[in-house]
Amino acid sequence: MRLILAVFAMFLTAVAAHAQLYGSRPDGTRVTSLAPAAAQAVVLYFVATDCPVSNRTFPEMKRVRQAFAARGIAFWYVYPNITEIPATVRQHQAEFDPGAPTLLDDRGTLTRLARAVATPEAVVLTSSGSGWKPVYAGRIDDRYLRLGVERPAVQNHFVERVLNELLSGQPVEPATGNPVGCAIYRPGEAAATR
Repeated sequence: MRLILAVFAMFLTAVAAHAQLYGSRPDGTRVTSLAPAAAQAVVLYFVATDCPVSNRTFPEMKRVRQAFAARGIAFWYVYPNITEIPATVRQHQAEFDPGAPTLLDDRGTLTRLARAVATPEAVVLTSSGSGWKPVYAGRIDDRYLRLGVERPAVQNHFVERVLNELLSGQPVEPATGNPVGCAIYRPGEAAATR
């Protein structure tokens, strides 16, 4: 019996070693799965504690998350900057969207996968074999025309549109324009390009 348990433990260790590591929650728990198998898609919101444009966009991100989470869409707030620390991220999330799924992309795994360049930026992933592939990467909405120039009201809700397209089986319309916000800070890594 001990031999069987030892072999099983070695098997679990080997499986864990090969599991994809996406980052860690602010409490230090490592994240190896972005969504349950039944998820229709995953939305990654790239955000930063010190980016005013990202902070100003939180109500829209939260609204979309609340509207689609029950419809088979998984959501994560991803903090990609290497300068982010867990305590500050916990405090930031408590202020802007308490209890929402949050992770620090401490190894840059999601930033590279999504080719994210700015905060705020949304990336929508769909299942691709044993992993995830981006089907949309870009702006969350059109509130900002450019840095410092903001519309009085949002006219286009891009992430909401993309999720409705996915759920209705329509082709996803690509992003138009680059995200407006703060550059992702990962010194020593090549900047993402699209």
